[in-house]
This record gives sequence, C-alpha cells and structure tokens, in this order.
Amino acid sequence: MKNILLVLNIVLLILVGYLYYLHFNDNKKVVLTESHAASTPQNEKSKVAYIDLDSLQNNYSYYQKIKADFEKKQSQANDEITAMQKKYQNRAMQLQQKASTMNQKEQEEAMQEINKMQQDLAARKQSIDNELYNYNSKMKEDILTKIQDFLKEYNKDGRYSYIFSYEPGFMFYKDSTLNITPDVIAGLNKLDSENKK
Repeated sequence: MKNILLVLNIVLLILVGYLYYLHFNDNKKVVLTESHAASTPQNEKSKVAYIDLDSLQNNYSYYQKIKADFEKKQSQANDEITAMQKKYQNRAMQLQQKASTMNQKEQEEAMQEINKMQQDLAARKQSIDNELYNYNSKMKEDILTKIQDFLKEYNKDGRYSYIFSYEPGFMFYKDSTLNITPDVIAGLNKLDSENKK
C-alpha cells in the first residue's frame, strides 16, 4: 500500500510540475480585460523556493526537543508493556505448575485470571498505541503550524509565489539557489529561543 501511495505521489508531483511549467512558461501574451488593464502579464516569472526537510528536522531545535520527548514516551510505553508481559508470563507459569494440584473450580478461576490478564494487556497496548499516535499527530501538526506561520511572516513581501518542501525521492532536480532552508532554520530557532524566555 505504501509503495502504491509513493508511486501515486511521484506521478502527481510530476503532473503538477508539468502543469506548472505549461502555465508559467507560456510565451503567449495575455489579453487584458477592461477591469484588469493595469495588471501585470501572467507570463511574468513566479519565484519558487524550497525547504530541505531532512536539514530542517536535523537542525530545528524545537523539532529535536519534541522528537526526544516522543522517543522518551515511546520508551516508557515499551517498558510498561514489557513489565506487563513479564508479569503475565510469570503468573501463567505459576498457575501451570499448580495445575495438577488444582480442583475444577480453581482451574476455572486460574483460566479466568489468565484471560483477564491477556485482555488487560491487549487493552493497555491499544491504549498506549492510541496515545502515542495522537501525541505524534499533535506534534506534527504543531511543527507544521509553526513552519507555516514563520513562512507567512518570512514571505510577507511576496518575493516567493510558492515554497515547497523537499524530500529525497520526490524531486528529480532542484536548483540550490532556491534553497531557503538555512534562513528558515535560523528563523525558527530564533523564535523558539525567544519563546523559551
């Protein structure tokens, strides 16, 4: 499924790039309507820039902090699940060793206890998975909002028509003169340090 989505994203990216090329590299003159007589021609070049996501993730201090927090939560969750599994296995082994000396009622109670421990373990694993997923989603949304807010301020003079994110494998060619990643990282880190004060 991931491969299909990846291929679909690449095809869509190529199509968008082709449409972008057709739209902005058309040398035909634009016919101006009376209401838009003073506007500039559409074939005036749009400025494009990009942000290298790998560099951003490696150098944005807030992202690093959030990532470390997430990894800590993930480690604590794994430790909790491991402890629950160990407790379950130890109890199951104890009950198996006593099984030959148990009467019918004790065996039924032991099975109920084991089943309840299994259910509790499965429920806790599901709960932890949901918590981590929600935390991760919130983290990504928070970072995305910070980047978008920064870029609105950064580009308030309108020098760029488009600012793309670059990920290896999604763009076949990039002009490094359009890379604004260092500016974005510096600006985001500055905002992050100011917010800590």
